[in-house]
Amino acid sequence: MMSTATVASLVFFVFSLTAAAAVEFLMRAFAEEAGVNRWVFAMVPALLSMLFAMIVYQNAERKVRQVGQSVSRGILVMLLTWISFAALITWTWCQPRQFGSCLGTTLMVSGVVGGGPMLLSALGAGVLTGVLIIRKPKPRIE
Repeated sequence: MMSTATVASLVFFVFSLTAAAAVEFLMRAFAEEAGVNRWVFAMVPALLSMLFAMIVYQNAERKVRQVGQSVSRGILVMLLTWISFAALITWTWCQPRQFGSCLGTTLMVSGVVGGGPMLLSALGAGVLTGVLIIRKPKPRIE
């Protein structure tokens, strides 16, 4: 039987990959400019969200009692994913002395490009994970 954190990480991977695929046509230009395969731009946010979901949903079966609590965790996962992905892009493209200003620009551009799909992804994955946590059958005592 899989742990709650593992299930959450898989759910967030699928939803994040879907969100990245929704803006893939815009990310293609970024990928070509950087000389990176465009699938990397789709997989990296999905893998980052998988990692953060694994961390944020640790022991969630004891703490999450309502779907809203899971949704707030889902929004946290996507915020961490967004900031991490923007930092990775900034580290790849910008000079180290300009990291702060370039990070701000990258956060703004990536928020405009992928903000809607990422928010919908966070809400959808948070709701689905919350339902799976709440509806999880209690272990039998024999």
